[in-house]
Amino acid sequence: MNTNPHAAPGPAPHLRPAGPQTLGILADLIAQEQPVFAMPSWFVSPESAQAGHLVSEFVRELGGRPPGTHYRSFFANSRYEALHGAVKLLRHRAAATAAAHRGRVLVLDPDGTLARRTDPLGEGPDRALAPGLLTHTTVAGLHTALHGTTVCGLVVRAPELLDAGALAAVVELARTARATGARVVVDLSDVAPDSPADPAVTALRPDLVVLGESLTGYEVPFGAFTGTHDTFAPWTTPKTGFLHSNTYGGNSVAMRAVSARLRPRWDAAAPVHRVLAAAAADRQAALDLYARHVNPMAVRMHRKLHGALNVVRAKGSRLTVRLDSGRELDLVDGLCGAGLGVAGHNPADALTDVVRDHDPAHDHVRELERVLARETGLPHAFPAVSGASAVESAITLARLARPGRQRRIVVFKHNYGGKTLVSLLATAAERTRAPFGPLYDDIRYIDPFTPHAVDDFRKEAATGEIGLVWIELVHGSSDAYAPIPGPLLDAVTAGRAEQGYLVGVDEVLTSYYRCGTRFAHHGRLPDIDLMSLSKALSYGCFPTGAALVSDEVYDAARAANPQLVEELRTHHAHALGAHFALQAIRQVDALGLPERVRALSDLVAAGLAAMDTGPRGVIGRRFAEGMLGRFEPRVPGALGRLVDPEGERMTYALILWWITRARAFVVYDVFLLPLTATEREVFQVMRGARRLSRTGPARLVAHAALFRLGQRLSGLLKPGPSRTPAPSRSTV
Repeated sequence: MNTNPHAAPGPAPHLRPAGPQTLGILADLIAQEQPVFAMPSWFVSPESAQAGHLVSEFVRELGGRPPGTHYRSFFANSRYEALHGAVKLLRHRAAATAAAHRGRVLVLDPDGTLARRTDPLGEGPDRALAPGLLTHTTVAGLHTALHGTTVCGLVVRAPELLDAGALAAVVELARTARATGARVVVDLSDVAPDSPADPAVTALRPDLVVLGESLTGYEVPFGAFTGTHDTFAPWTTPKTGFLHSNTYGGNSVAMRAVSARLRPRWDAAAPVHRVLAAAAADRQAALDLYARHVNPMAVRMHRKLHGALNVVRAKGSRLTVRLDSGRELDLVDGLCGAGLGVAGHNPADALTDVVRDHDPAHDHVRELERVLARETGLPHAFPAVSGASAVESAITLARLARPGRQRRIVVFKHNYGGKTLVSLLATAAERTRAPFGPLYDDIRYIDPFTPHAVDDFRKEAATGEIGLVWIELVHGSSDAYAPIPGPLLDAVTAGRAEQGYLVGVDEVLTSYYRCGTRFAHHGRLPDIDLMSLSKALSYGCFPTGAALVSDEVYDAARAANPQLVEELRTHHAHALGAHFALQAIRQVDALGLPERVRALSDLVAAGLAAMDTGPRGVIGRRFAEGMLGRFEPRVPGALGRLVDPEGERMTYALILWWITRARAFVVYDVFLLPLTATEREVFQVMRGARRLSRTGPARLVAHAALFRLGQRLSGLLKPGPSRTPAPSRSTV
């Protein structure tokens, strides 16, 4: 066991300067045009399958379990994201007995870090920002709490700090908790990759192990929670397989960094290397490995789509997928890894101007804060490793800045904020939140598209209890087909001046011309207090982000909890992530994005307007904001009684149609076109949209069935022992 040796006095940073190995990984990925972020949740790469196997073997050996013991992992971007995910899984696994435990989780939190993050104002577990976490800094406190409370889980953080007597006491507490149905989590965020069997893991036999940045040498944002297949059972059905998700988790940089740190544990003759080699050589072997160690539902999807999501090359505005038959299709990327970057995949300057020119001694973090202050008018930046962590920091700071009566948060329905226990508050979909309570209770979700939305909001504002209004102006993942209406935004602006609440905007998806303007709130909200950024800043290469706040928010938050504010400024600060963000911002104007997007947006709008929305087609409502567009799938007529427009069958049919017919990588009902696409590429996607709108549902489903049949026949006829045929390239 080994804590971060690079931690400085004060709040300990969880990331350190990138060294030659990490920079070499990035250089290789960019030069070889390998996908870093192809798509959220569904990206299955040989690297992620290999990392899943290595982490499984690592945890098995830490616990002294026999060979053949398999574990499953969820990949996140920090130890905190992994901890939140583990708590969500504990609650979901124990949903049947929620009436008894009410989602409570007991936590040994020696340094109080998790307590500060989840209960920033010290209001207690019932009123905390992330309720239901009973945190204690000592084993004695843990003992007292457990013997008076029914819980669904016990989390042991920093077990390396426990002496033999304290560990024995925790083992006894774990036994008591398990007797009531609780499950046990051990947080090994700082475990060394070469650690032998760990006494805490051996003694506690945890259901889940949390891992952190140590597995990338503290150089790449990373976290994971790893456990038994039985513990992961709630997330092993088609409906729940992606209930917990994130955009950056499992990215190729982190996966290669984890593999590079873990591989040296085993000598060259160890069986683990044969498994890794098989996954590298054979797509089906990689899928088998990913299903066993990461997410079987993602593999189920990939197999049903026969390679249509198997991205093997990413450059600029183009992706190449390799079908199971070995045929390669060159596509216009209509997803951009869910709206990442401003210059497409693997831009050449990412290699020349960032990776090869990176100076770890330069304070890129502080420079980024200055640049973002000029860009946004918000002078204080809090580094993040994902959109969710940026949203979480912003909400936390807002809560600190309004510590009294103004504890209510207003979020408009259709908003998406992330999946951590705090960012989940800004995700309005009830199904996404339901299994994971208790969640913060003083929150109101208002539907912005009802005729009485303005009145509903004004009624809430009149109570004087609102502390924060959190707004995503354009939605990329809901059944909303328009931006937040102007009159409602005017009411928010008026109420801010009258009632003194804070206004925060989520620009994770919408910033830097994704939706036509530099920031989506420009021209809509004249005054804001907080902002979250991430996807554009990543430059399509590295997980990063930021929460930005005003002087007033910063000063008030610091007065309420100076230690937490400093931790939020420090924990995720990373020079390389900031360097990529600076390059992204520089390229916005260097690439002429304001003028380019203005012209391309007209093509997108015209293309959507030309779609046929007649009663027999598969397209209903649609809208576009800049380079983001959405359309509503539907299944009219008798077939609608058999095929759910939001179900798996229709989803797969639409994906296959886009990829094999329109030659565009569009996933279901949303497209996020590259900001650097050519007019010809945008026209190709819009022509595909028009053709799709004139394709009946029966024809769409039949096309998918014929494609799958053809791929199966190809598999039966292909020669040789290998399951992965030599590729044949197709661009037409």
